[in-house]
Amino acid sequence: MSTTRSLLQNLRAARSAIKDLGRMRHISVVLIRHGFGHLVRGMLKNDKALAAELRDLTAELPAVEPAPDGLGLAERLPLVLQELGPTFVKLGQILSTRQDLIPAEYCSALTCLQDNVSPIAVAEIRKVIESNLGQSVEALFDEFSEAPLACASIAQVHTARLKTGESVVIKVQRPGVREAIEADLNILHFFARQLEETFPEAAAFEPTAIALEFDRAIRRELDFTGEARNSARFSRNFANWERIHIPKVYVEWSRDRVLVMERLYGVKIIDAVGGHDMDAIANEVVRMLFKQVFEDGVFHGDLHPGNLFVLDDSRIGLIDFGLVGRMSPAMRESLADLLLNLSLRSYEGVARSLYDLSVKSESVNYSAWERDVSELMDQHLSSTSLADVDFGAVLRDIVDGAMRHRVRVPPDYTMFFKALMTVEGIGKQISPHLDIIAACQPYVENLIAKRYQPEALLRTAVDTMHAFGKLGRRLPGSLQQILQQIDDRNLGVQVNDPHIERRLLLQRRMVNRSLLLVTALALWVLGILLEPLTATQLWAARAQLGFFTFGSLIGGRVLLRIRNEIW
Repeated sequence: MSTTRSLLQNLRAARSAIKDLGRMRHISVVLIRHGFGHLVRGMLKNDKALAAELRDLTAELPAVEPAPDGLGLAERLPLVLQELGPTFVKLGQILSTRQDLIPAEYCSALTCLQDNVSPIAVAEIRKVIESNLGQSVEALFDEFSEAPLACASIAQVHTARLKTGESVVIKVQRPGVREAIEADLNILHFFARQLEETFPEAAAFEPTAIALEFDRAIRRELDFTGEARNSARFSRNFANWERIHIPKVYVEWSRDRVLVMERLYGVKIIDAVGGHDMDAIANEVVRMLFKQVFEDGVFHGDLHPGNLFVLDDSRIGLIDFGLVGRMSPAMRESLADLLLNLSLRSYEGVARSLYDLSVKSESVNYSAWERDVSELMDQHLSSTSLADVDFGAVLRDIVDGAMRHRVRVPPDYTMFFKALMTVEGIGKQISPHLDIIAACQPYVENLIAKRYQPEALLRTAVDTMHAFGKLGRRLPGSLQQILQQIDDRNLGVQVNDPHIERRLLLQRRMVNRSLLLVTALALWVLGILLEPLTATQLWAARAQLGFFTFGSLIGGRVLLRIRNEIW
């Protein structure tokens, strides 16, 4: 089924590429002009129809192209993406956070990639607002600025004043951008598949996986209702933080292509001068990020200086929630282990923590892995105090090292690493003595302390019992399936044992007794965990007695059966 689906996707992508031949031709021209013609020729090799259509572009390409202006591949890539427009600019911005997939030099080159678009005529903006909100601009707002406050590849921002007097900004999706991105996504999927088939070495960077991940991300960004929900969630999470301000979203005037938000008055964080305690602001930004990750489990995925403001009253304003990362409780614990081992300079602990949270596509030589990670940590941490460590460089080199061992760090971790590197860069720019390690340590220690609280241990014990219970229920059926496969000779092994039924019966009995003993032990553990409450809570004393009693009965019965069989 998956093979058929893959084939259909390839056919759909190819048909779309042919249908959008004009766009395909433009993309090919840009790639060729910037010295990537060999990629165009290689990717069209498996599609004769497209190759015939674009023969005039590829026929005269030399086997080895000179680098235009003497620039390297990494330096030329942002120029290509910039010229290709919104879809590819966004792709480059997301790729700049994926150091687990592409080399660091490309990530670094793509970091500077910014939207560079001309403003749309205000008449077009008015049409989008009125078609989405169902009223004229004059009926909706007392004032509306025709000059845009900001222009980006997906949206344009204008200022306005509501009828109720509040100053707002209106984020309006550019007309036709959805259709343009849809066409580009189809071509992008086609290119990704062709790239993997034509250049086997590119498979290590997983082009089709990148294309799919990007497809999901940009579709979410095109729906402003998702950004409104994210903004509301962050506002709730920081409701009790006086120094952090999340702009209010006016839901009644917001739709999928129009987003109306409170206007913030301040300056970009790196431009704040005079009248502000910049050391306190830098520390607050770092604390804000760690709270998002370790307490809330959802964090801002695009923390560049343009999204962080210092307001007139020295509060920190945070905007643009189109891209967010998420951390499950298990992911938070893994990240806490990694950061704690970094702060303790435990090189072996860093290697183990990083290995545990990574995705391994093939077997890894753990000894070589641990040696390389330890050497890397020694280079960064051995001759300097933790306050002076370039934390971003440590994380960047860690991810690079993982790639060399064919180990991949999951996207949400790399998004966090990117956010942390950005925050560290901003923080040290406005406060040179910022200590990232000291700022993260309370959150990490608190998370690890919670891991060993009675409630957490009780929950772990219950989960373990539940898992064993599921295993016990599935085991007889699984054994029966194995026996049936043996009878049908589907396993390729012929068993001629007259005592096979007897052996399977003994095996089932052994497994069942093991599960019962584990259950008895778990009941005893639950009873022990309730000990601190028995002096003050009657229910706890009764529950403890019940756990001990049932645990003893189950364990005693199993041990008695074993004793009778032995004697």
